[in-house]
This record gives sequence, structure tokens and C-alpha cells, in this order.
Amino acid sequence: MAWHQAVRADEVASGQQKIVCVAGKEVGVFCEGGDYFAVLNFCPHAGAPICRGWVEGLVTAEADGQLVYEADRKILRCPWHRWEFDLETGRAIAPIKEKIRTYPVEVREGWVYVDIG
Repeated sequence: MAWHQAVRADEVASGQQKIVCVAGKEVGVFCEGGDYFAVLNFCPHAGAPICRGWVEGLVTAEADGQLVYEADRKILRCPWHRWEFDLETGRAIAPIKEKIRTYPVEVREGWVYVDIG
């Protein structure tokens, strides 16, 4: 493991993100509901700066006109083409193979650390 100090935890308000350089990589650090997430700032679809996108809950449809909103699922939407990825796992919401690169995160003594590995 290669843990790196990324950003002060109080610099990333809940519902916000901050893009920082960690071990030579541009990484978005997100705070959602008090939990922190780290994502490589690169969308696998077209190379967009995905961390400039927005995070929302997941909306699915069990049948026509029956939408289900899962507020606890944090989905990062690409700002260019609206591709959606699970912020925690990096997996795409659509049935495709692409993923975004996520990193383990720890908060220690007021700092967010990211394991670039």
C-alpha cells in the first residue's frame, strides 16, 4: 500500500469534491454524507475529467413509469456524455465493461489519505 496525504478533510464539504494531485495523478476527493471517496479524474469513455461531474442517488425503473430512487447509492455522472459510475466501486451503471479507477481512502488527524497503490 502506498498511502498519500491528499487534502485536509475540512476542505471538502459534504456534497462537494476537490481535485488534487496525488503521487502524480489527478484525483478527485469526494465527501458524501460524511464518507470520503477518491477517483482518478479520467472517464474511460472519452477521457473526460469525470471528477467535474456531479454525484446523485441512483434512479432505476422496475417497470414503465415505476421509478425507484436509491439515495444511499452514490453515482458519479460524467460531465461530457453523462455516463454513470458507482462512486464506491467504480462500476458502470449501464451493462458495460468500463469502470472508473477508485482508490481506498482513510481520514487521519484531519487529513484525507489516498492509497494510490
